[in-house]
Order: sequence, then C-alpha cells, then structure tokens
Amino acid sequence: MGQNRDAWRSWPANSLTFINLGAGALVCWWAASEFDLGWAPAEWLDSLGWMAGWMDLTGAKERRAAGILWLLAVWGIGQLCDLLDGAVARMMGADGAQGAMLDAMADLVSAGLAPAFIGMALMMEWRAAGGLPSGLEWMPILALLVMMASAWRLARFARGSGKAEDRRFDFAGIPAPMAALYWGAVLWVWAAEGPASVGSIVWLGVVGVTLLPLGMVSRWPQFGFKTWGVDRGLDRVRLAWLISLVGLMVWKGAVGGVLALISYPLTSALFIRLRPST
Repeated sequence: MGQNRDAWRSWPANSLTFINLGAGALVCWWAASEFDLGWAPAEWLDSLGWMAGWMDLTGAKERRAAGILWLLAVWGIGQLCDLLDGAVARMMGADGAQGAMLDAMADLVSAGLAPAFIGMALMMEWRAAGGLPSGLEWMPILALLVMMASAWRLARFARGSGKAEDRRFDFAGIPAPMAALYWGAVLWVWAAEGPASVGSIVWLGVVGVTLLPLGMVSRWPQFGFKTWGVDRGLDRVRLAWLISLVGLMVWKGAVGGVLALISYPLTSALFIRLRPST
C-alpha cells in the first residue's frame, strides 16, 4: 500500500523521459516526411500559427531555415530532459529499474533513430547536390549504423557491462545521446552555411557514420555530466571542456560546436587513461 502511495514520486522524472521520447519521435517524423530537411517542421509551425513569431525570435530569413531551427529546438529540449531525468529521479527517491529501462527506450528513439534519420536525410541532400565523392553515393545508408550502435550501447549499459569499471570514469563507450548532439550540430552547420558548404562538410557526415558508431560500441572510458559534484578532478575537466565549447562556438559558430563535440570523447578517454588509478 505504501509503495502505491509513493508512486507519484516517479512522475516528474518519467514526464521528462516522455518529453525526450516525444521529441525524438517528432524529429524522426520530420526527417522522414520531406526530402529537404526543414519543410515538415515549418509546415507544423505554420499549422499552429507560430511561424511569424518564430522567425522574428530566431531571425530566420526563410521558412526552411526556420523549420530546421524549430526541429533543433525541439530535439534540444528532449536532450535537456534526458540530462535531467536521472537527477530528478534520485532527488525524488524514485530511481529504479523501470525508470532506467524507460530512459533507455526513450534514448533509442531520440539518440538512435532520430540521428540516423537526420544523418540519412542530410547525406541524401548532399548526394543530390553532388557533394558525395564519386562511387560513394550509397553512403547515406551508413547512417543506419548510428541506430544500430545506439541500440547496442544502450543494451550493454542496461545489463551492466557498459558501466564504469573503476572509479576514474562514469561509463565505457561514447554515450548514445552524443549521436543526437553530433548530428544536431551537423544539421545546424548545414542550416547556417547553406548548400554552398556541401563540399567542405561532407567529412562531418563521414565521421558521423563511421567513427561515431565505432566509439559508441567501444570500451573507451568516458565521463558524463549526470555525476557532476562527485569527483572534483572530473568536474574541472568538464568545466574546461564547457568553456572550450563556448569559445569554439563564439569563434567558429556551428562548426565550432561540432569540433567541440568531436573533442569530448577524445578528451574523456585521454584524461582518464592518463589519470592515476584510485
């Protein structure tokens, strides 16, 4: 009886997880609805009568750019909820196996399916623009590796083998949400730089469909942001990385954000490998 009375404690964290799940589902739908990314979320904005206000708020000059920014905003809110749900569950005393499984299922959509859909749609646009190297026009299909790697990473973590092997780090393998952040940043670059940049950003897609999935299924030691305050040494590295993220984005804009995201797993692995055992 007491357990039923305390069931409400899981509602706040589960609500955040469901927002993450819903945001990921919307991104999948928008990415698959139109060949050109941005038009589907733009139509959604239009149907709600929000387009003019959103374009004024973001400074977008045309509807497709506004749609891409709206997609990124929804996806970003989902990822923020994913960052917070575990902390809220622990604060409410409601962290348990069911909440962890629900979180993994939401991540499979928002950080597995969604980046795979975005990656495939983006690379198809690049192919249509003649940006993919000759003989590699089939590369968009490789975006499915992101989904497969995310499923493998989440399943491994759920059964315990992806968790930290010692106290120096939080888990093994690049976390699944990194795929959402990475492909969201690449989409941001595409929106900011425009079709003229296709020749210079194809390498970002190559990294996103090869090295990123490999890193997700690897055993690279990684630190996360959900354990902030537990280890002062890791906290200093996290803070230094966040400062560098802001600096790169101020200096290089969207491209700087992508470079910072690429540096994150490398910084984690290098710092932890060089750190003395405790």
